[in-house]
Amino acid sequence: MRKSFLFLMIFLAGVGVHGQNIVGKIFLSAEATGLFGPPSVSIPIETSTLSDMLKLTNDYIMFRIDKDSLTILNNNRIPIYPKNAVIKESEIFKYCSVSLLNKMLIGGKAAVTNIELRNFGILAISNGEFVLEFQSPCPPDCP
Repeated sequence: MRKSFLFLMIFLAGVGVHGQNIVGKIFLSAEATGLFGPPSVSIPIETSTLSDMLKLTNDYIMFRIDKDSLTILNNNRIPIYPKNAVIKESEIFKYCSVSLLNKMLIGGKAAVTNIELRNFGILAISNGEFVLEFQSPCPPDCP
């Protein structure tokens, strides 16, 4: 059952929604640690809170960790966490597909999700036994 679910998640990860390019890849936690190392920074956020944030954006959501501080933007680079965040146009955020992140959160089933920095500045999101890795920077490659 678990392997079938994982296969389905990986298959769906490659399928676009309404023409959207899927950004990100889901790994099992052990595989992600082997590829990208353990997290050097891990910021916990309630999964229900993150799920609510996904409703405030279309197609993509953007993340940035700077000095152990997390900022999340919608697809138009408008802050959604914290809502009063002030960002510069030049600040680089990494973004992923909302549909893929939502699938990982549902599959991971953990009450807390961690937004992480791993080796080489790789930003990842972990929930349960799954890790979503993505490295699409905005700017210059904004959705």
